[in-house]
Amino acid sequence: MTAKLDRIGMIPLIGAILAIGFLITNMVSYYIAVDTMRQSIIESELPLTGSNIYSEIQTDLVRPIQVSSLMANDTFMQDWLHSGELDLTAITRYLQRIQHQYNAFTAFLVSRDTQAYYHFQAPPRHLKRDDPADAWFFRSIDATAPYEVNVDINKQQDDALTVFINYRVLDHDGKMIGLTGVGLDFRTVRNIVARYRDQFNRNIYFVNASGDIVVATDADTPVGASIRTSEGLAGIADRILGEDRGEYSFERDDRTILLSHRLIPDLGWRVMVEQDEAVAMRPLWLGFLGNLAIGFVVIAVSLALVALAFGVYKKRIGEMAFRDSVTGLVNRSGFEAEFETQFSARPAPGSNSLILVDLDAFGAFNDRFGRAAGDTALRKIGGIVAEVRSGGGVVARLDGDDFAIVREGGAETALRFADSLIKVIGAETFGEDAVGQLTASIGVTLLIAGEGHGAAMERADRALRKAKAAGGGQVCLTDAGSDGGAL
Repeated sequence: MTAKLDRIGMIPLIGAILAIGFLITNMVSYYIAVDTMRQSIIESELPLTGSNIYSEIQTDLVRPIQVSSLMANDTFMQDWLHSGELDLTAITRYLQRIQHQYNAFTAFLVSRDTQAYYHFQAPPRHLKRDDPADAWFFRSIDATAPYEVNVDINKQQDDALTVFINYRVLDHDGKMIGLTGVGLDFRTVRNIVARYRDQFNRNIYFVNASGDIVVATDADTPVGASIRTSEGLAGIADRILGEDRGEYSFERDDRTILLSHRLIPDLGWRVMVEQDEAVAMRPLWLGFLGNLAIGFVVIAVSLALVALAFGVYKKRIGEMAFRDSVTGLVNRSGFEAEFETQFSARPAPGSNSLILVDLDAFGAFNDRFGRAAGDTALRKIGGIVAEVRSGGGVVARLDGDDFAIVREGGAETALRFADSLIKVIGAETFGEDAVGQLTASIGVTLLIAGEGHGAAMERADRALRKAKAAGGGQVCLTDAGSDGGAL
């Protein structure tokens, strides 16, 4: 498994794990957010928009209804109808005052007896029972409600679409003697729809009881079209027209459309509020892409830092593997690696020498002063060896109290160095109270071109053993093919 991971590479593997985990987490979060947003739009936002439009229309109708009620209960109007409708100027002036005082779009009166239609600025005209455009009046004769809200064209004002409040005028016996009221410019309703469409970027339109679109601000829902034949709505049109309110989701032009509708009883219409799901989810999608970009940048930076940390720790681990923890010098493994790298590549004959140092009676020193003092002594001697050595080469602690030095120079140079090292070590004091002393035995050999460390170490060790056998505190040189001698 370790070899396989080495072949793959830990950094790319870690990056892939982080990227996949981050991608899955963000995708799950995105789809949860989309589902939550979708439910919120269908169940809350679209119905709230419809309710707000309904409330605004209701608010706009309150004042005209109140004015129409005031007119229907005005004794002047009742008396004028009973008097035979003789003074046309009086009723025209009355309607003009109502229109001006309440800033109504129109003001009117219809007599039941004569079917005459009186307008605040146009001459009277007579309604006809067989004219479909006048059916609203004859329908009101048999009505029981005090008023009716009717949307129709206004013949007296350039056929403008108008919301009429038709209020019944009753005599003292409760008999209907006329129909009066004011009108609301239907552009007010259109303005409400347009404002909500611009504010919330939603398609808002009205359909009548037959399913025909009567007010719209979007090309997808042209006025005069029917939801019974509209793409996506045709299959649910009957259900929509059969209920007071509801929420749906359907497909139109390969887009998912969310719909909420609500009946406005006063108009007999229902307000339809549509939301393109893709448009609503675009901020979430952009947020998702932004999070991915930021996440992958963070992952890339993290991987760079991990790679840097790996490099640092690898270097530190390498140093720990090839460095002695007590003296800080290179250990045996590091010494052998350095030897093979630097000195087995055919050095010039006689240009380098190997020196082995062994402390005499170091075991007795440890027994007397303790291992802590012994470690302190080893650190001090390691420092001495490194300080006394000059030129290039390697200084290492091999084992216990054994040190190895590879340095430039021939036999004479190596022997002078070894002799000075023995003198410096012998002159030092060691131990916690700085009262103990140590001596060293040294074996020296010249390196042979292209020679491995094993053969060189064997010759130097042989010279060291001879120096120890001679009583210690001495230097012994061994040349290739010779037994060597003590100095």
